[in-house]
Amino acid sequence: MKKFVYSLQRVLTLREKREELLRQEMSRLIFKRNQHDHVKFYFEKKLSDEYEKQRTQTSFLVADRIQLDHHLSETRGQIYHQKILIAEYETKIEKKRLEILENRKSIRTLERLKERKWDQYQYETLIDERKTMDEIANRAVVVGRHFDFA
Repeated sequence: MKKFVYSLQRVLTLREKREELLRQEMSRLIFKRNQHDHVKFYFEKKLSDEYEKQRTQTSFLVADRIQLDHHLSETRGQIYHQKILIAEYETKIEKKRLEILENRKSIRTLERLKERKWDQYQYETLIDERKTMDEIANRAVVVGRHFDFA
């Protein structure tokens, strides 16, 4: 009796490996996005602290005021830059998620096909076994008749 061989097993294995790689890439993207989110949070906290400092301090020299305004402007720019980077990573993450979903669909299709092929193999094996049993039974009957006539 022949052994069950799924002709698309290599394709299925490659798709599963690809899914694993896609998930690793997505994890890296999420990690980088989170890093930028932490940096953005740091700058927002820094900006909040500087605003609080400005609010509580009553006497400012003009030079100090100009320096603080420049520093606040830089901090706002850094926050804006982090928001842009986060949005870019969100877009990349979404694309990667869609790739994973498409890959998962093709894997499911191949798995269903494999199950059908397995069911077909089991059915054919059962039929072959029945034929073999029928042949054995027929031979026993023929051999029994042969001995009856002798």
